[in-house]
Amino acid sequence: MDQLEVGALSYLSHLICRNGHYYYRVVVPVDLRPIFPTIEIKKSLKATDPKTAKSLAVAMEYKVQQTFALIRGGMLPSDQVQGLVSDMFPTKRKARSKGRLLSTLMHEYVVMHETRWTPKTKIEIVACHRLILDILGDVDVKSICKAVVLDFRSKLMRLPANQYKIYPCKTIAEVLAIPGVTPMSVKSANKYISRLGSLLSYCVKGGILMVNYAQGMLIPEKRRSDEERKAYTVEDLKLILKGLPRDQEKPERYWIPVVAMFSGLRLDEICQMYVADVQQIDDVWCFSVNDDQDKKVKTLSSKRVIPIHPTLLKCGFLKYVEGLRADGIPRLWMNLNWREADGYSNAFGKWFQKFNRSHVTTDKAMVFHSLRHTVTDTMKQAGVQEVVISEIMGHANDSMTMSRYGKRYQPRVLLEAMMHLEYGIETMVP
Repeated sequence: MDQLEVGALSYLSHLICRNGHYYYRVVVPVDLRPIFPTIEIKKSLKATDPKTAKSLAVAMEYKVQQTFALIRGGMLPSDQVQGLVSDMFPTKRKARSKGRLLSTLMHEYVVMHETRWTPKTKIEIVACHRLILDILGDVDVKSICKAVVLDFRSKLMRLPANQYKIYPCKTIAEVLAIPGVTPMSVKSANKYISRLGSLLSYCVKGGILMVNYAQGMLIPEKRRSDEERKAYTVEDLKLILKGLPRDQEKPERYWIPVVAMFSGLRLDEICQMYVADVQQIDDVWCFSVNDDQDKKVKTLSSKRVIPIHPTLLKCGFLKYVEGLRADGIPRLWMNLNWREADGYSNAFGKWFQKFNRSHVTTDKAMVFHSLRHTVTDTMKQAGVQEVVISEIMGHANDSMTMSRYGKRYQPRVLLEAMMHLEYGIETMVP
């Protein structure tokens, strides 16, 4: 018996008889259950004669399997999918909701979530929404089917990064028609796909859509996550130290990179520090990373205490801090100004980018954040336990035993791990 014959006879397992009346019943496949109101489809064939019931069951089987195939294909807009599902449940048909424009949903989504976002996150998401809207158009969200998302992804892979800066007066279609455009990175394209996915997920939860066709649409990365940013080598660190300015009027330009080199602190964490955040705990001088006053932290696990490396003490960092404390100066870097979008780090980040390209490397994978990679990799290669490295770097600990029941490591334990940050290079007092 060939596959066609087997399929044709499959209705027999779905044909049931109750009190002389015949019914068609089939269990909804697991992958389609989120779309259907129940886990099975059951319909009366309104027949008592076996031959008539079998004939009706064959037609019903064909209709049901065709519906399953059409929905799985992903090429139908949401309202058509909803119509097919409703046809399977005529007695439970619901009034179809009115169409919603993509721009309206974007506005609702932002209003719903913005209280949980930082200003920087909101700016980024609104910028993503702008490009998504320009590519898709202000369509009814119910028209966003699998084919639409595939076309959206295809266009993203051909558009340049920062296209609004490069081509401020051109439409998406005009930019796509320009030959030889360098496309945005896979990581950037996936960011937009993820943002579209979040919007569609919001619509699914709200009952506006039945399927999120952006789910599973991310473009495969060719590089491992640990290759996205390179760590500085010892030779690179030497170039950084050699090129850093020793300007008494701009002490942050020397100290911030050196602090990062021997602590692994994030740029934001260093730039926003107050003099009071340099503390002595259990006879160990430490940095306190917190969200007091106008400071912010990336995650809850980012709140931590990090020992100050002896090399920093040796080259006069504590003397610099005590001088500020004696003069009643509140912050470590008074030249840096706060911005709502990104705190204190914006201006310094731009300066370091230029310094890095002029004095260290032209490799775009080497940025200030690479100093964090250098610290992490140095401790990892020295055999430091992963949970210790995670606490120093401010990463969440996935172990329930360590994260829920274990206390934070004492500064002396962390300092012992950080002693491996000896690069064989000499720092100088600025």
